[in-house]
Amino acid sequence: MKTAYLLVFDGLSDWEPGLAIAEINKSKKYQVKTIGLNQNTVTTVGGVSIVPDYTIDEINYGDAALFLLPGGELLEKSPLTPLVPVVRRFRELEIPVAAICGPTVFLARHGFLETAQHTSNGKEYLQDLIGDYPGSDLYLNQPSVSDKGVITANGIASVEFARDILGELDIYDQETLKNWYDFFKNPWLED
Repeated sequence: MKTAYLLVFDGLSDWEPGLAIAEINKSKKYQVKTIGLNQNTVTTVGGVSIVPDYTIDEINYGDAALFLLPGGELLEKSPLTPLVPVVRRFRELEIPVAAICGPTVFLARHGFLETAQHTSNGKEYLQDLIGDYPGSDLYLNQPSVSDKGVITANGIASVEFARDILGELDIYDQETLKNWYDFFKNPWLED
């Protein structure tokens, strides 16, 4: 069974990865494990306490299927240099990296969006925080973008983000994935 690693930290926006990790964990192909910068308990914006399963130094890249970076100010405002070699290793091994909201700033700041089409909370948002960045010409004004193993989304696109992750991991066939997405975007039942 392959592992989808979810970065956890104080102030994590717990609703942003929620749909994705629920569907990943329900599948028979993958499990979700949490990764912390250390073993300290973290508290999400929603007040949920999480003890990381592993630290960033304990990732088993051989069983990794995804590295998921959820939103939160930590990855938006801090350069977080200890995380750079971790993301670099995932990309070298062609293991998908998914970032929603603030972590798109981290990816742009460290050059991980240089060759991949991507999105965020707005191109101006990225440029206001870090200035011009390599790959800024590949910015797309869309809720979520998946390109070359890099999945990015704006902070209010958790359904699209989950859809793109589930598609990248091939959890559902295309028709089932479309139905899943439609259910969460348009949950009205017909009479």
